[in-house]
Amino acid sequence: MKRNIWITVSYEGTAYAGFQRQPVAMTVQKAIEEALLQITGVSTTLYFVARTDAGVHAWGQECTFYTESRVPGDKFKYALNAILPRDIRVRESREVAEDFSVRRMNYGKTYAYNIWQDRDVSPFMRRYVWALGRELNVEKMRAVAAKLVGRHDFTSFRGNNSVPSDPVRNLMDIRIEAKGRLIRIYVTGEGFLYHMVRNIAGALADAGQGKLSPEELVNILKARDRRKLGVTAPAEGLCLLQVYFEPVTESDIKATLAQDYWPWTR
Repeated sequence: MKRNIWITVSYEGTAYAGFQRQPVAMTVQKAIEEALLQITGVSTTLYFVARTDAGVHAWGQECTFYTESRVPGDKFKYALNAILPRDIRVRESREVAEDFSVRRMNYGKTYAYNIWQDRDVSPFMRRYVWALGRELNVEKMRAVAAKLVGRHDFTSFRGNNSVPSDPVRNLMDIRIEAKGRLIRIYVTGEGFLYHMVRNIAGALADAGQGKLSPEELVNILKARDRRKLGVTAPAEGLCLLQVYFEPVTESDIKATLAQDYWPWTR
């Protein structure tokens, strides 16, 4: 009998060419599917929420797969973690209804992005921050971020190699916090375009340096032209924190940010 198994996955993305399977490079999806083949003896397709880029991390990537294996749903966590490399961990596994889909049934996601204001960074942090080496004005960043909240056409924030899709997206919340030399940006939305969060982080870094005003940001949105925007922030500062399967509330976002996802919170 075909069963639907839901797994929540965390990974340190440095060693991988992104999440989605590729013909030659090692990806997180490929690593998990190879582990499932060892467990079940059958080639299995892993379905997932977010196609994170090479070098991007995740605390809460959500995935499902179909299997006829007799392994109990809650035991796949242990079976997979016994095989997977240590930079990929299954945090939870459970059996769900056959028609459940993490892609179709989620209401939004929260991403976090780290900017380090010095050029030199601790070797223990270098894989998780953009070492910008510039002083940032957090209030200027917040003023520009406020213009991004809401439903907009984000064509100007879409990566050049993105597949055709509706560029209109609803950003529910953007928060910026400073802790010493570290600036944390949290972006919550219903859905995101390719490179969208990294382009937002790049724009907010420009704003923090006084290179981009709220009025200029509005004009960039209206232009619907990626060439009007500045640099795309590098992959290593980005982490997928949370996927929501109920309508997202203010308290949900606060609860996400209150958890300890070092180094992206606390």
